[in-house]
Amino acid sequence: MDRKDLKNYIYNQEWIKGQMEYIEEQKAQVNKLVATLSDMPMGSKAVQDSMAEKLTKLMDNFDELLGKILEEQKQQKEILELLDRVEQPYKLILNKAYIEGKKLVKVASEMNYNYEYMKRMHGIALNKFDEVTKSY
Repeated sequence: MDRKDLKNYIYNQEWIKGQMEYIEEQKAQVNKLVATLSDMPMGSKAVQDSMAEKLTKLMDNFDELLGKILEEQKQQKEILELLDRVEQPYKLILNKAYIEGKKLVKVASEMNYNYEYMKRMHGIALNKFDEVTKSY
């Protein structure tokens, strides 16, 4: 875990959100397909086996994707735990910049600092985060 992971936090959150939406859409399609198949008159065994095989592959893909999402969420949790170990006001600066995705200009304004001072504080905050990650 390092500052690159912190900087990618918000992008990874968006990825997780997108993948969860994709899974929900696909799940609706699977449910529709299953309902359609169960309403069909009994056809040949080969057709039923083919459809069952496709559904199994689709469910395996869902399981694999969910595994990736869970791993990413675990990493996101670790980042938040590391960030929690950083002292204030550096924790707040990093949280606003990387967790909430705000620009440093906005963070400076919210914290009543001028931008130049915020840039220095941000650099110190990243160094503090690096220290925490090295001791983790």
